[in-house]
Formats: sequence, structure tokens, C-alpha cells
Amino acid sequence: MSLLRTLFFYLVFFPATIFFSVVAIVGRNQTSSHWCERNWGRLVVWLCASKDSVDLSALDEKQTYVFMVNHQSFYDIPLLFKHLAPWQFKFVAKKSLFDFPVFGHAMTAGNHISIDRENRRQGMRDIQNAIDVANRGNSPLIFPEGTRNPAPQEDGLMPFKTGGMVLALKCQKPIAPVVMYGINKVCAKHSLWMNPFQEIKIKALPPIDISEYSVRDRNKLKEQLEEVMGKAYAELKNA
Repeated sequence: MSLLRTLFFYLVFFPATIFFSVVAIVGRNQTSSHWCERNWGRLVVWLCASKDSVDLSALDEKQTYVFMVNHQSFYDIPLLFKHLAPWQFKFVAKKSLFDFPVFGHAMTAGNHISIDRENRRQGMRDIQNAIDVANRGNSPLIFPEGTRNPAPQEDGLMPFKTGGMVLALKCQKPIAPVVMYGINKVCAKHSLWMNPFQEIKIKALPPIDISEYSVRDRNKLKEQLEEVMGKAYAELKNA
């Protein structure tokens, strides 16, 4: 049954991804992009038939946040598009992802935030773009580990990157930590092979008020986030 479901997933996934990407590119406005992202996420999650346990009760749907989310696999993306649909959020991602044919162009059309890690001057402009995105009421979404975790079952969360803290502090919005568990069982790092019917846990933690922080406090913020998100991850794992 799982093999048949996986084959069905791929038969639908690729044409659906192209369809929603093209609609977002042609529409080139936030309404069409959000519609495409939300419905693509719902479709992919339905195709994969994961059993999602989601608790976002700590968050206010009317508030703009900087989301901080642990990162395990490609499947994080449709899950977040589906379950964080009440918020207009924008992924903060490395520049190379925006060069992908069709999907990368759809990310550009949706005003997701490209970060150039190789060019410091462009990187500063990218941070300013993230600030502008937040000021327009869109919530930047950062993966503070910086990349997908290859062994979340054994190692828990990876150390967070300081750059994500700097961006979050400059946006001057409350930080909303979101912890996800079990996604690697659906799709591991460096793999697009989807394993359906897996149990997923997603939990939003109480937002962090950063009004008393400055950029000089980035290491303090990093340590605080690592502690609260690491503890919550261990609780989800052992629940």
C-alpha cells in the first residue's frame, strides 16, 4: 500500500508543482502567490497522507512574527504552507534555491527572501529586504540551523546560526519558535523519496518579545532559542 501511495504521489506531485508555480509566476501578486502556496501545500500533504498533530494555540493570527523553525527535509515546506496558512509568511532561503527552474521563479514571484551568503554587500541589501517584508505585514520564516538536519532522530537540533538571529533582531517583530518532529521519516535530507502515512508533530512555542534586545545580543538570543526549542523538541520526541 505504501509503495502504491508513493507512486501515486509522484504521478501527481510534479505536474501539480509545475501548475501552481506557473500560476504564481503569471499572477505575480501576493494574492495569487499565497493561494498557490497554500493549496500546493495542502495537496502535497494530502498526497503524502501524513498524520499531523498540530498545536499553534500560542500564536495570534493577527500578529506579524519572525518564525524560527527547525529544518529536517523538503517536506517541511508544504507542511508549513498548509499549517501556517493564516499568516502571510516568506521563507528566508539561500540564493541558489531561487535559480531552480519554475519553482525558484515562483519563489521570486511570491517575494520570498533570498540571502546571498557569498556577497556581503548584497547580503546587507537582502537583510533590508527582509525588514521591508516584515514592515508590510509579512512574516519572515527562518530555519535557524541553516540547513536540513541529517540526523534529527539521534542528535536533536543542530546548533543555530548567528546570521538568522541578526536578521530577526533587525526585523523588530516578536519571534515565534515552531518545533517540528518526525518529518525526516517522511523524507530524509538529500532524498525526494516520500514515505506516506507517517506521524508528524508540530508545536508553536510562546512568542519571544525582542524589544529589549539589540543586535549585540544575538548570541544571547541564539542560546535562548536553542534552549527552548531543544527542550520542546525532546518533549515531542518522547511524547
